[in-house]
Order: sequence, then structure tokens, then C-alpha cells
Amino acid sequence: MRKPQAEARQLGPAQLRVLLTLSRELLQADEAGSSLELVGRALAEMIRPDSALLLLRGERLDIVGFDNRGVAHPAGTGHALYQTAMALLSGVGPAVHDKAHGNRRCEHVGQRTLALAVPAHAAIAALAVAWDHEPSAAELDRCRQALSHILELTAAALGKIEARSSLERLVWDQREQIAHSSDAHAAELARRDETATKMRMLSLTDVLTGLYNRRGFFLQAEQVFKVAQRKHANSAVIFADIDGLKRVNDDLGHDMGDRLIRDAAIVFRQSFRQADVVSRLGGDEFVAYTLDDEQPEAILARIRARLRAFNLSQERPYSVSISVGVVQCDPGGAQTLSHYVQLADRQMYAQKRSRLH
Repeated sequence: MRKPQAEARQLGPAQLRVLLTLSRELLQADEAGSSLELVGRALAEMIRPDSALLLLRGERLDIVGFDNRGVAHPAGTGHALYQTAMALLSGVGPAVHDKAHGNRRCEHVGQRTLALAVPAHAAIAALAVAWDHEPSAAELDRCRQALSHILELTAAALGKIEARSSLERLVWDQREQIAHSSDAHAAELARRDETATKMRMLSLTDVLTGLYNRRGFFLQAEQVFKVAQRKHANSAVIFADIDGLKRVNDDLGHDMGDRLIRDAAIVFRQSFRQADVVSRLGGDEFVAYTLDDEQPEAILARIRARLRAFNLSQERPYSVSISVGVVQCDPGGAQTLSHYVQLADRQMYAQKRSRLH
């Protein structure tokens, strides 16, 4: 067997750059569709097959085809490569031990086809490619290595997205149950005292921005936080503070200051998914809790991009600017949600001080 270093050297600099780019962009992708576009582009650049087929076993069997340009499209069991890929996914194909990656994978090689599945036992993903011409032995060997890396990156990225989607669905189901229960309770209260019911609903909402207020945030986020801790899922708390609100109030008046708060709330809310809990704690402070395994830098970059887009598209006598602190929660830790909110608050002030000096 070749050593890992020797195998890696068979991939040229251009192919290694494609793999590095694919790895980086897959880490940032949060949708299956965009991930498949990246995979198709890498297949077209590194392997150049005339056709390809990806099988991914999850809650259902996903079948995705790729044409000779790497464009992904839905495929079915009638695809020419389906039987080859399905045989590997079902464990019918021969097992080959790959010391370079410490993993076992099934492998099938034909005169004009190449297919891999990972891992060999209870495989979850299979990728098959075919050419109209018969590749040379050296070309086939390089394609085998490239296909192995692409498949492992693809399985990891799509598996991450599927796991997060499954967890979000669980959270949504629980929140829907809470909402239905709250609705039934609210209806009963409405029959008794309509005014009291409206006051109760308003008690969870910030009137100026329409976001959750402090009470609403902790009521909703605590439910999601408990699920995330029980499932050992990655999550994060993001604390934000509007820059320059006092100056806008002093120079332009409090009505314009309120408008700045509403604008900042819009940008902050749009930086997160609907499943995330976003709140205005009061004054110029906001907080969000997200089921997200992105690094803090990625979350900050997404918020900055939203700020830039908003400031370019809206005519205001001020620019919307916020300081942000991000803290990732320990999935196995014993700390409370309030503890992580305080840590994110400190991170935010540290960022604000660094920008002032």
C-alpha cells in the first residue's frame, strides 16, 4: 500500500487547490442544493466524467445525477450508473482498505466506470462516474484518489446539513406543540378576559421592533437550548449593540433614533434562520440563539455582509453599525443559557473597545 504522502503527491497542485476550495466552501454551505453545485463543479474540474451519480442514504435515499458539465439534477433508478452505485451502497461490492484515510470503502472499477462508497460497512454514500472513452491506468488511478476525497467531503457536508435539518425539525415540532398549547390556553383566556390575553401576548414582544423581548427570548430560547444540550448539538449565542445610537438621538432626535433601532433589528433578524430565536433585550442591545455549527468568524461575516447590503440599498442620514460578540455553547457542558449570554455580552464589548482604539 502507498503511504499517505506518496498518494497525496499524485494529485497535482491544481487538483489540490480544487479540493481545498471545495472543503472550504462546503464548510460554509448550509443548503443541500448549494453543496451539490460545489460538488458538481469539483467533479467537472478534477475528473471530467461524461456522467456521474451520487446516492446518499439518510431518512430517505437521495439520488442525484451530474452531467458532463457538473450540473446536478434529480435522478432515478433508471440512471445508467444506478445499479453500480446501489450495489456498493448495499455492501455487495468488494471491500478495499485505504490506509491513506484510515477508512474502509467499497470500490468498483470497470473499463469506463469508477465507483466508491464510504464506509464499507453500513455505507451511507456512493459516488459513481463514467466516461465515453476508456481512461488510461494512470488517469484512472488519479481519478480514484480525487473521487475518494470528493466523496468523503460530500458525505460529511451533506450529512451535517441533514443532521442539522433533522434537529431543527425536532425543535420546530416542539415549538409548534408549545404554540398550539399556548393558543389553546390563550383562547380560553380570551373567553374569560380578552384584554388580559392581549396583555399576555404583548408581554413577550418588543413593541418597537416586533422581536421577542427579554422575557420572550428566555422563554423560547431555553426550550431550544435544552434540546440542543440533550442532543449534544452545536449552538451559539450572539450579542449585539448598536453603534452611535446616542449620537443619532442627540443630533437627529429620538424619532430618528427609534428608526435606527428598527433598522438594526431588521438587519439582525435577517442574519439568522427562522428557527433561530432573535430578541431585543432593551435599549440598543440585541441577542440571538442559533442552532449553528459555524465558527464565530462565519457568523460575524454574515452579519457584516447584511449590514453592508442594507446601508447600500437604503437612504438614511446615518449608517447602521453594530458591534457583535459570538460565543459557542459547550454541547456537553453544565452552564446555563444566561451564562453564555453574559459571555457573548463581554465579547461584544471587547470588540467595541478594539474598534475604538
